[in-house]
Amino acid sequence: MRFQHHKTGTIARLAMLLMALLAFDARAIDKVIFDRPASTADHRREYANALLRQVMERTVPGFGPYTIAYADTHMERPRLFEALKEGRLVNVTAYPADARWLKELRAVPVPVDMGLQSWRIALIDKRQQERMRRLRLPGELKQLRAGVGIAWVTAASLRDNGFAVVTGGSYDGLFEMLMAGRFDYMPRGINEIFQEYEERKPAAPQLAVEDSILLHDQIPSLFFVSPQEARLQRRIAAGMESLLRDGTLERMVLQHHRGSLQRARICKRRRIDLPGKDMPAAMLARRELWLDPFAPRHGICPAETRAR
Repeated sequence: MRFQHHKTGTIARLAMLLMALLAFDARAIDKVIFDRPASTADHRREYANALLRQVMERTVPGFGPYTIAYADTHMERPRLFEALKEGRLVNVTAYPADARWLKELRAVPVPVDMGLQSWRIALIDKRQQERMRRLRLPGELKQLRAGVGIAWVTAASLRDNGFAVVTGGSYDGLFEMLMAGRFDYMPRGINEIFQEYEERKPAAPQLAVEDSILLHDQIPSLFFVSPQEARLQRRIAAGMESLLRDGTLERMVLQHHRGSLQRARICKRRRIDLPGKDMPAAMLARRELWLDPFAPRHGICPAETRAR
């Protein structure tokens, strides 16, 4: 009897210890270190910042409290990749996906902007606009030089599809290269181009948003988490799926970017699709992950004016 009582007491204590450990894990403070923009003129992280806070708030009931801090310095893509693998200087970012990032980091397989950044229009010298309108697509556009960051996924996508590419080493330097005539056009996501244009127009009066061509490369921007942060990846994935299910993610995308979609006049542009080779088939197959800006329910493009 004493043995049975001792055994029962031991099991009870172990059960209480396990419950305490689970409670501790559920209330652990998740510490996010997000990457820093290139400069005060770089607004590319503003939407992702707002979304990340929504994700972390949405998951407080299941995962507990959190903090969000920012890396001490900006890191270009190659250095950021190495820092994410280590997880000390930065442990979360939102960036366009490529095969290596998908393999070596912890990806959250829900595009942060539902694929909006995959719809691209270009910055140009305004003196080139008439020439761009007269191009026979896609052949003559492939002969012009696209300007992109040396490590951007866009560079590989354009090259894979036969486009001429000129690369630059820094984000801010690319705008100077465009104005100096080092390349002919600079493809940018619809979600980012107009803020970039307004920010730089005063110092570059010849800068313009090209008005006739739309590129679609279907490269998703995802939250990437350090391999050292399995729990944090699970939390962000749970939050993104929750925001997707109840429509919050789509509402956020449209709330932040509807004006840019309308201003881009995508319905009247000539469209070029750029097939990608590295994206997971399962992600591409989930139609609910992708915003179709031409869908009539969004009110961006009346059916009769959809781009062809």
